[in-house]
Amino acid sequence: MRLAAQSVRDSIRLQPAPYAIGLQVGSTGLGIQLAKNLRPDARLVGRVGVSYFAYDGVFRVKAGDGKLNITPDLVMGIALASVKWHPFKRNQLFVTGGAGYTWRPDVKANVIAEGKVKFGGIEISEENLGVVNASLKWNSVLGYAGFGYGRSTPVRRLGFAVELGAYYLGSPKVDLQYTGFLETTTIDEQIPVIQQNLKSYRFLPSLQFLLTYGLFNRK
Repeated sequence: MRLAAQSVRDSIRLQPAPYAIGLQVGSTGLGIQLAKNLRPDARLVGRVGVSYFAYDGVFRVKAGDGKLNITPDLVMGIALASVKWHPFKRNQLFVTGGAGYTWRPDVKANVIAEGKVKFGGIEISEENLGVVNASLKWNSVLGYAGFGYGRSTPVRRLGFAVELGAYYLGSPKVDLQYTGFLETTTIDEQIPVIQQNLKSYRFLPSLQFLLTYGLFNRK
């Protein structure tokens, strides 16, 4: 009887935690995630989370005797709700799918000249070149699918998981604002062509590493 009781207690202790909080780091930045078991065997898990990444460093590109200073405005903030399914009872492999929302569905860049720059043999001063503001904009509502290994609700207090997936963004739209030399060109007529060439850039790959902490573990 004592051994049977001990076995029952061990079985209970080895059950995944009903809830968990996780810290994620990966290609979409840093994030936090909350997870809840949707089945007693923890093979189906619901998750909500948010991740954030930002970058605005300056790139300097040599162009003739001068330079082009390119300043990107990249902010990637994604809120995601998803369901994670472990198809095998005793294996931590999983597939997952869900939907997300981003409040900055675009990539922007500001381009200014420093000194005299040269394009195709034409030399242009920084005053005449002017300023270029370009952006690519995707949908705010995203689809998501992925797979990986590890539990969102660990058996012990701490757990680890890795996940590879992709967000579906839709086709990007191009916006180009400029002053100076480009106003004398027909670049506006090329914007539909640029959009057509970029239509295949509909997916954002995602690689995430997740460290989880189980909540309300059974004692």
